[in-house]
Amino acid sequence: MERVSVRTRRAPSSLAGLLQELELRQPKVVTGRLLTEVIAAAGSHLTNTAAVERLVREGWLAPLRTRDAWEFVPASRAGRHPSGDPWIELRALLARKPDAPVAVAFASAVWEWGFSSHQPSRQTFAHQHGWRPPRSLSDARSVSYDWRLQVGHKDGLPVWQPATIVVAAANRPECQDNWGNADDWLPETLRATTPADVVAEAIGCGTATLTRLGYFAEWSGRHDIVEALRPLLPEQLPVTFLGPRQPRGRWVKHWKLYDSLLPSR
Repeated sequence: MERVSVRTRRAPSSLAGLLQELELRQPKVVTGRLLTEVIAAAGSHLTNTAAVERLVREGWLAPLRTRDAWEFVPASRAGRHPSGDPWIELRALLARKPDAPVAVAFASAVWEWGFSSHQPSRQTFAHQHGWRPPRSLSDARSVSYDWRLQVGHKDGLPVWQPATIVVAAANRPECQDNWGNADDWLPETLRATTPADVVAEAIGCGTATLTRLGYFAEWSGRHDIVEALRPLLPEQLPVTFLGPRQPRGRWVKHWKLYDSLLPSR
């Protein structure tokens, strides 16, 4: 029988007060600023540098790519293993720069809100135009996109609201990824929003985006959203494509739209 070695962690007296304070606060990410507060609250005489060195060495902090930030590994976690949180670097960024114009987006936002049973293979976040993502976030896909509605928050993360998800999916369908199970997530996402929010997010979008959006709403049974969008659409619709132009996919006559993405019904 193969023996499994579990590397246990020590809590030396020099760290006891710090660990007690960290266990009380349970931060997912520890920044240099937070550690300064923890050291003061614990009455420790350690410097930040010495505290970080010892906490990392004993397995209570895990290094991150984000500068001056570490993942806290609480006692409730078996051993000194990181959590595997796919958004830990985004959490670290926001802990240091809470006003960064970023949000969990597209299929990742669908997953975070629980509108899909299929977790995306790669996480996606969006950022406003003009902002450059740091290298620490390179494991996730970044999309430059200017959304209008305020983001929601889930588990401490900024996440696109449902209206933003569906409008962005209509505007940038190539970024959405999970079209194969759209009958799972698209109706659920549209059920979670209102006509007013969809219109507010869609203001200023082009005809192709609005046409796809109206088609999404109709396909999902949200005829109230279709009616709310009609004043934004021209009387004569141009031909619109949902997905690649070749092959063209199903022809939806009243929308003048070729659909090669949504599942057949």
